[in-house]
Amino acid sequence: MKREEFSFLEGSWKSAKKISKNVYQLIEDLDTTKLYVINFKSLKQQFSEEIENYKNHPELIDIEEFSMNYAFGYHSSKGIDSFYSKQAMFIEVKNYLYELKMCA
Repeated sequence: MKREEFSFLEGSWKSAKKISKNVYQLIEDLDTTKLYVINFKSLKQQFSEEIENYKNHPELIDIEEFSMNYAFGYHSSKGIDSFYSKQAMFIEVKNYLYELKMCA
């Protein structure tokens, strides 16, 4: 077989790649939508309870682990399966708790 026999596919491949890239970008744009709502009063209360539970072992309190569990639990309970949303919530919760700790 000669390469020329299938040269018509080359244009189709370019079109398919372009369409694929556009679809991927659309999915990425949709996935950046905030899929969660943080109740900061409840978050602060839950973290205070965590601190109280480990008052005899404060070295076991880890803001990052708490934030990760909080984000994972929220998404699991709501049936949301989005890595980007979990990551965004984790970062927002973690930053909030670090700010609280600085203010305390």
